Parts: sequence; C-alpha cells; structure tokens
Amino acid sequence: MRRIACLLALCVLPIPVVAAPLTPDMCKDAPPPPEPWTSWMQSGAEIAGGVPHSAPRLILGKPVVATLRPSVQVQYAVEPEPLRPKSHGGLFTLALKDPARVGIGLSGPARVDIVMDRQRLESVGAELGPECSTIRQIVWFDLPAGVHLIQIADSPARELRVMVADAMANRALPPAPEQEF
Repeated sequence: MRRIACLLALCVLPIPVVAAPLTPDMCKDAPPPPEPWTSWMQSGAEIAGGVPHSAPRLILGKPVVATLRPSVQVQYAVEPEPLRPKSHGGLFTLALKDPARVGIGLSGPARVDIVMDRQRLESVGAELGPECSTIRQIVWFDLPAGVHLIQIADSPARELRVMVADAMANRALPPAPEQEF
C-alpha cells in the first residue's frame, strides 16, 4: 500500500520540461526577426575603435559585422568588470537626435555598456534574441538625445554582428486626436 501511495505521489509531481535545442531544420522556414530587428541580416562591416575619439558611428537599424580588437588594445572610458584573458572588444558611438529606448543586439557573448560623461548607464533590461535568429542577446537602454559611447568587451570572438535598434522603429504612430473645424 505504501508503495502504491509513493508511486501515485510521483505521478502528480510536475516534471521539468527541458527544451530541445533548435536544429537548422526547425528554423529553415522561420520568418525574419520581428521589428525592430528585421534588418539584422543586412550586410555591413566596421572595425571597432580602440580609443573613444576615433570610435566609428553605429546607425540605428543598420547592422554591422564588427571586427573587434584584443581587449588590451582598447582604451575603455569606463573599465569593464573583469575581462577574460585573450578577449576582444571595441568602441562605437551612437548619435540620437531625440530620447529613445534602444536595444543593442549582439550575435555572440560579450559585455555591452553605454558610457555618458564617464559614467556607465544602467540598462533597463536584457533578453535573448528571437527564436531562430542569430541574435544571441539584446540589452536595452533608455537614452537621452546626444552622442553616446558604446563599449563592447569580453568577447571570445574577434568578429561579432552588432545592431542598435530603436524600440519604436517602424511601429504605427498613435492616431492623431480628432480636430473640430
């Protein structure tokens, strides 16, 4: 009787479900990533800067395959937390004419920070990229208008696809209030 009770108890316990990794066949007919990441697979290339004043500019919605530098050759405005030996990194700038929530998508593991006035800005969120895309991670920031320094650090790979996207890109605007004439 005791055995039956134990077996019945096991039947009602939740069993953790582990998602199987996605295979290329599962993603062959996948739609493109959703807004604001639809241009993720467009081509562009850029060599990351080693010092802030010569950092190349990233443009909202335009992805680049960034060639990173050995981290020891990058003069970070704010030193990143401990770096792996033989990691890669680089600097970019981003200019915004209006305040915006922006996401920085990366194709591989790396640390991404935005620096303004020699202060690291806090991110407002982070997430994995859309399923069946090559976006590994997205880090979100609420940024004021102006020029911002983007620091990428601690990447094990020398090349990394990077894209900065406005959270509101290509979204329908709210309807204008009706006016009486």
